Amino acid sequence: MKLKIAIACLLFFGTISAQHGANQVYQTQNSNNYRENSNYQNQNKINFGPDGASYKINVLNNVRPDSYIITLGLNQESLSVKECNSKINSRLEGFKNSLKKLGIKEEEMFVDFISQTKIYDYKSSSTTNQVNLTQIDKGFEIKKNIIVKLKNTKLYDKIIEEASEFEIHNIVKVDYIKANTEKIYEEMFAEANVILESKIKLHQKFGKKEYEEVPQVAVNFYSIQPGKQYKNYTAFESANIEYESNQYNGRKHLVRQEERKNTTYYYDGMTPDFFDKVLNPDSPEVNMQFIMELSISYKTKIPKETPKKEEEKVYHFITPNGDLRVLNLK
Repeated sequence: MKLKIAIACLLFFGTISAQHGANQVYQTQNSNNYRENSNYQNQNKINFGPDGASYKINVLNNVRPDSYIITLGLNQESLSVKECNSKINSRLEGFKNSLKKLGIKEEEMFVDFISQTKIYDYKSSSTTNQVNLTQIDKGFEIKKNIIVKLKNTKLYDKIIEEASEFEIHNIVKVDYIKANTEKIYEEMFAEANVILESKIKLHQKFGKKEYEEVPQVAVNFYSIQPGKQYKNYTAFESANIEYESNQYNGRKHLVRQEERKNTTYYYDGMTPDFFDKVLNPDSPEVNMQFIMELSISYKTKIPKETPKKEEEKVYHFITPNGDLRVLNLK
């Protein structure tokens, strides 16, 4: 009876969460993140039979990072390599000096040389019958990235503003960094062990069996960067217009200009529904997500058979006098 009530509650809460779709309902449901989440539906389960028992446990942990690595890209064009490099370095030095005023140290910045390429353009000349285009050398372009370590996210907007002062507008990516992952591993493994003990007790209600003391254990532990978990959608409703184009009967062509539709991007991490345990589930921050997949298999103990005693063999012989006697071979 208790099992039926629990299932009813789960279905009830699932219905409640489905009532609040928001504009994300405009998104198609075939994204990679959705497929990844659906893969967990068959993982947190118990299998047991005459040969043994296996348990699969999944734990999700939302962890605030210790620091962020921001990569910003810039480029510079000029007629010569020397002039090009001098101009881009001047912009970089100015930007680095402005970051130092915000409290960011020199060792927390790194300039990565990306590429140096030639630039070509076309020069045109015309005659009575044709236009000639000739490709010409236009100079050089150098691309570099500046990578910045940031501990205080409140400085992020200020960094972007300072970057724009030096015509640095390309924010390439943001990586989230967590230093002590060993502590996270231990915490999640402890939670998984508690869940395992609970599942074993549930299993024993269906018939207790003796298993080998040392099980086979497999642990898969990894993290997912938030940058890989953003989705997007474009939400709008538009009128339907039907038109015909026939230039031979004098009808006018219809030219339709569409308004720009904004695309919304939002963070959509791993769905907690498919995990046995979620740590820090109610944090509104965009954090790193650590996942632990634990598989444990126990083999059924095979009772040891008591070795049978070898039966003593008795030998008889007849003496020359005709007497029957027992032969002792000890």
